[in-house]
Amino acid sequence: MPPDERSSTTQAASRPTLPGRTDAVARLENVIGRARSGVSGVTVVRGDAGLGKSTLLGIAARAAQDLIVVRCRGIESEQSMPYAGLHLLCSTVRTDLTELSGPQAAAMAKAFGRAEGDADPFLVGLATVSVLTAAARHRPALWLIDDAQWLDDQSAAALAFVLRRLDGSPVSAVVSTRSTGDDQFAEFPDLHLTGLTDTDARSLLRTASFGRIDDIVLERIVAESRGNPRTLLHVAAEVTSATFAAGYGLAPNPILSPERLRALTARMAGLDPDQRLLLVLAAADSTGDPALLWRASEILGIDRRLASAAENQGLLRLGTHVLFPEPAERTAVYRSATAGERADVHRALADATGTPDRRTWHLACASAEPNDALALELELQAAGVGSRLGQAGAAAFLERSALLTSEGQLRAERALAAADARFEAGSAADCAQMLITAALGQLDEPGRAHLDHHRARLAFSARRNGPAAEQLLQTAQALHQLDEPSAGEGFLEALVAATHAGRLGPGVDVVANKLPGDRVVDGLVGHLLEGLTARFASGFRDGCRVLTPPPVSTTDPEPADRRWRWLRSWIAADLWDDAGWERLSTQAVGSTRETGSLMRLPYALSSACLAQLHLGHFEQAQQLAEEIAAVATSTHVPSYPSGALLLAGWIGDEQAAVVLMDSARRDARHRGEGAVLSTVALSAAVLYNGLGRYDAAFDAARDAAARDELVTFGWALVELIEAASRTGRPDLASAAFTELDERTTIAGSDWALGIQARSRALVTEGPDAEPLYQEAIERLSRSAVRTHLARSQLVYGEWLRRRGRRLDARGQLRAAWESLDAMGATAFAGRAHREHLATGEKVASLVSGHGRRPLTPQETRIAALAREGLTNPEIGERLYLSPRTVEYHLHKVFEKLSISSRRDLIHAIGQPLDADGTDP
Repeated sequence: MPPDERSSTTQAASRPTLPGRTDAVARLENVIGRARSGVSGVTVVRGDAGLGKSTLLGIAARAAQDLIVVRCRGIESEQSMPYAGLHLLCSTVRTDLTELSGPQAAAMAKAFGRAEGDADPFLVGLATVSVLTAAARHRPALWLIDDAQWLDDQSAAALAFVLRRLDGSPVSAVVSTRSTGDDQFAEFPDLHLTGLTDTDARSLLRTASFGRIDDIVLERIVAESRGNPRTLLHVAAEVTSATFAAGYGLAPNPILSPERLRALTARMAGLDPDQRLLLVLAAADSTGDPALLWRASEILGIDRRLASAAENQGLLRLGTHVLFPEPAERTAVYRSATAGERADVHRALADATGTPDRRTWHLACASAEPNDALALELELQAAGVGSRLGQAGAAAFLERSALLTSEGQLRAERALAAADARFEAGSAADCAQMLITAALGQLDEPGRAHLDHHRARLAFSARRNGPAAEQLLQTAQALHQLDEPSAGEGFLEALVAATHAGRLGPGVDVVANKLPGDRVVDGLVGHLLEGLTARFASGFRDGCRVLTPPPVSTTDPEPADRRWRWLRSWIAADLWDDAGWERLSTQAVGSTRETGSLMRLPYALSSACLAQLHLGHFEQAQQLAEEIAAVATSTHVPSYPSGALLLAGWIGDEQAAVVLMDSARRDARHRGEGAVLSTVALSAAVLYNGLGRYDAAFDAARDAAARDELVTFGWALVELIEAASRTGRPDLASAAFTELDERTTIAGSDWALGIQARSRALVTEGPDAEPLYQEAIERLSRSAVRTHLARSQLVYGEWLRRRGRRLDARGQLRAAWESLDAMGATAFAGRAHREHLATGEKVASLVSGHGRRPLTPQETRIAALAREGLTNPEIGERLYLSPRTVEYHLHKVFEKLSISSRRDLIHAIGQPLDADGTDP
């Protein structure tokens, strides 16, 4: 999949990022492509556990959704049961075994224990051929057999028997196994997976983890994992944990089987005390620095020759790093140590290291009692660690500082600071623990107000509802009465909370009217607070006047300003500023990732997701939506579904969209998050407008536009105008346009005025509508919102066709169809395609014939130019596409034509074509 376009076909399901497996994915896609063409094929994916075999089969399953996909796996506990694997496979196919011939049916009955006697392996094999090929009688099939190493011998033999006889059947198979080749599938083409390269391992670890990792620790993890993706993903999942401490500590739970853990513990118990202490010392140093190990060993009086003995026993690997067989064993060794052993090795590491913050960290790990000097040192170093490793690093130092502080009030104040850092880092549970520590201390009145405010933030993170918004408002008012500088952010948080509560909360206007009339704080926070207050208390015009343009800082922004960049990007969307929205959302994601603020990252990602959606980059939007869900899983807070919901509406797969909308609606009602209900309604309006079911779109759009909510209200008006105009409700369409007209005129961007012109055209009768459609297309072509440009071409083409101007309509409808199809907006693309066909034009394809799918117009153009010898960048320059997008479309061309190179285009096409897909 390209990063900036999404195929409209059903096999265009999102592909997870899998560094180092590009060639393997391409190989499986070739198998799938051949299957679509009715050409059978078998590939056996081989590799050790954790190298990504199952992930590759999952990618193949999603890429082959237009085929019959049969997927099952071997089960280790059933390996000794004859024909157990075959029974599972046939159950998955759900073919009626009574359709088999007499001898084959009898053999299968014996194999599956339904009749007495030994099954004839040959007849079982023939019966399996009949069962599995019958499943592909209506369309090609792909079999995916995972963990074949656990298949019983009889099932493996039967399956291999079938795979040898696939020639001429529209069936392909991918089998995965840990075996190196001495098995029933040795004769088939195989694909050997090995560990990732260091570069790919770093990429996977960085993209899969949401916290930041010290570079030296990252290098040790990469070396220790030996390129195993599963090991790297286990580590990535723990990066945000409190005990990992951004790389100062270790993952909290060793990912070892109970048997391996027991064996390792027993082995540790049987070691010489000095050798055991050496292993604990190596485990306690997360950097894996050999020189540090030798210095610390000398301090402890440990003979360094014991390290060589440990290496000979397979307990350590010595080289540029001190490594355990895998990262989980490092954690298990450390956890097996006594408290005294841990204290001894941490003190030795503190004396041996030359890095100030690591020295302080090890001293803190060795300290069981309060130490005010060390607590102060931790507090002073927290800011520097945070700037290097994000909020998680700062939180770790602040938390230990609080726990080592003896004086009650200071301990409570430091606990509050640690709680704030833990919250920003996405560790709500750790934040709650530090708030308990703070509450047990001696807080003054401002301290208690801050404690209450942090509790309100925690409540909002769990349930973004009306009570949480009111609680945040009350705590902000208390801070304001005490003249605390953080009151400004508190009021802004209350406003944001009210926007989330939406129709189920007190109302954003109600909260806005309760805010102080004077400016509470300067900088971006003050600007946003003043502008949003005006936006909801006085109206869109006053809000726009205050919020446009945003303040420009001539110095490095304050931390509070950086924390609220994501909100600035949302406001750009509300103000129809497409260029600002794209820029600010990108900056907000980068800034939030840099600071490691996982609680704010979903806000920034949601804005960026919706921006990419409106820019027509559905694949990028999908990746961002998946990252939002992953962050929610990592932080254990409810997800932010707005991006996924609207993306589903635009894609137009009704079944998938309705399932997602129903789930989001249930969750939102449970939490009291009214804004999600509005987004669900907006998504439904987009979906049904795309499908041409305008009555359903009207009901959904009217629901979405029932309240003036940030960003979504203006978009809901657009959908309402189109749906109302298509269902014979001109008065309601005109009323919605009056509201939209005021807002878009105030905003004044090409996006706003283009949408305004298109919407005015929809409510205009007769020939006066045409210049409005043309104005909309002209303005939107100057904007970045490709989705709305394509929709404007669609509605203009529909208008032209209905007035009998079929030739004029064809250009608009074809342009709309191609753009929407390339984006992946399948419902709108289908609507445009139907209208295009209604003009009487036949859509040309490069090839035709049984079993081959026609090329899309975009693929036709690209294939024609590639046949002439143009490179991908040259084709992209001609057609205003990125080289990667060209590469993607060429891959689809090769797949449809069953060819593998540009040279084959000469023979596959037959004669040259112009870039518009017509004969010269």
